[in-house]
Amino acid sequence: MATSPSPATNPVRERLARPALVVGLGLGIVLTLALLFDPQSFLKRMTHSHTPSVDIYFLRAVAHNPHTTAFWLLLAKREIQTGHYTAALQILRPMFVASLPAPYETRARWLYYSDLLAIAYSYPEGSPQRLQDEHTLGVLISQLRTNARGSALKGLAREAIALHEEKTAVAIYEDLAIQNSGQRATFYALAGAAALGLGHPREAARLYFTAQASAATVPEQTRYFLTALRILQSHNDVVLAISEAQHHLGNLGAQASVLRYLVTLARAANKPYIAAHYAKLLVRMP
Repeated sequence: MATSPSPATNPVRERLARPALVVGLGLGIVLTLALLFDPQSFLKRMTHSHTPSVDIYFLRAVAHNPHTTAFWLLLAKREIQTGHYTAALQILRPMFVASLPAPYETRARWLYYSDLLAIAYSYPEGSPQRLQDEHTLGVLISQLRTNARGSALKGLAREAIALHEEKTAVAIYEDLAIQNSGQRATFYALAGAAALGLGHPREAARLYFTAQASAATVPEQTRYFLTALRILQSHNDVVLAISEAQHHLGNLGAQASVLRYLVTLARAANKPYIAAHYAKLLVRMP
């Protein structure tokens, strides 16, 4: 007589859904609930969300519908945040063909700038695509500096230097000097370094003298003063250097190291009477 298989020997096994399926179902449910709200409510929820890796699926799911500029900018932002730089470019580039609404123009430029920063350097140096992207970055930096402040403006200055856009960098550092009274000397000195990189020693010296005038301590003033003079001297502009030294010396004439340098500089400029003047001051020092 045949015996039926025992339940103990053939247990019924429960099968769990795959994790990917569970996640997909969860996203689908949340998305369905989100779409029950009007588009403005949906956009607001997505804007204030802090989970870009999840938001991107929601935004892509409804991207086939007509949307406002705000929606497309948010989608581009989430694409950048999740590392999909090419997808973000495909959204952003068409926006600059037509005029953007004023409230969104600067935001679009910042996103485009961030996207290009991430993608431009992936191309070989000197390649047509990289050169084109670097040119676009330079244009964007010039446009963005107008309304930028603080760390954002500093970042633009650093990138301008990296792109050899020293003229733009000089202008940005001068903006920063005006905006930050406590760091004014530092930013004027950075502007001077950028001008020197541009091949404008006289402009560089002018900016270092401006840094000297803004510096709070004598050691800082001395450093910027001597840097300006050495720039002029190294570019065979010693006559101008000794003239500028007399104009900007101020209270630095009480330092022996400064006077010794001025004696040497005056001799190099073939100004023996000026050299003698500083030598006498040096001898009279206690």
